[in-house]
Amino acid sequence: MPQSLNDYMKDVQTFLRDSGQDLLDPEDIIKHVNRARREIALKTQCVRILTPITGAVIAATVTAGGTNYSNNPTLTITPPDFPSGMGANPTGAQATASAVVVAGVINAIDITYGGAGYWQPTITITDTTGHGATATLQVSALNQTAQGQEVYNFNQVDLSPFPGVESIYAIQSVSLLYSGFRYSLIAYSFSTNQALVRQWAQSWQYVPAVCAQHGQGTAGTFYLYPVPSMPFQMEWDCYCLPIDLTTDLSVEVIPDPWTDAVAYRAAHLAYLSIQNFNAAGYYDKLFTDRLREYSLAARVSRVTNPYGRYAGGY
Repeated sequence: MPQSLNDYMKDVQTFLRDSGQDLLDPEDIIKHVNRARREIALKTQCVRILTPITGAVIAATVTAGGTNYSNNPTLTITPPDFPSGMGANPTGAQATASAVVVAGVINAIDITYGGAGYWQPTITITDTTGHGATATLQVSALNQTAQGQEVYNFNQVDLSPFPGVESIYAIQSVSLLYSGFRYSLIAYSFSTNQALVRQWAQSWQYVPAVCAQHGQGTAGTFYLYPVPSMPFQMEWDCYCLPIDLTTDLSVEVIPDPWTDAVAYRAAHLAYLSIQNFNAAGYYDKLFTDRLREYSLAARVSRVTNPYGRYAGGY
């Protein structure tokens, strides 16, 4: 089960032999626990996400109200146009909506169920008497390019679909979905990209094929080339930092078994703060050993192809 803040604090106080909170203020222990969690996320890369390429329908905007509508016009949202194959609805789920009609005019549209697997949905309004109403739909947070936009910031990715994740600090790969095909962009160093790839600047827009990172950590950015000619779904394989735990209701995103190592690092930091350097060194070694053991246990080796042939040769 996920560890709570109180679980971590009790473990640290046990290591400190400070159940009475005589050595350290609880607020200091919380600070050490959260610093340890961030360090574990960085060293093990255990908090990893794929940015969403589809979402749910979350809102509708009436662009024309029409005339002579009955109280119950039929609203039809297109089927999921890009099921992600992930989560509770791998093949998507149909969204539904209802209309608010006043004096024959559609004033608003309520999304009664947002569905799943949407990228560019549309809505059709039909009625036995009414005509002329139109509306556009808004989809929940997903990662995509924008026409003419070359630079994409790590910190602009909406992480609300991932409770417990605070920020992106590194990206393993960038993939685009184009014409029913997912492909990974060629990644150059920014210096190479600057010297050899970005020569034509904004003069050519097309499907991006090359990317380069500029900056590091949560302030990092990715440059795409060619500059996108339209919105394309963009999937980033990201390494992330966790949110700080502030109460027992805070979401812990550090997975087992690495949660077991949090108290060792927090105890190390706590002993440093009271200048007990021998004990600090002892818990530093325990922490390092645990991370190594857990990583070896969790990252099993795999045979790429048990039949002895390179898969790319087929």
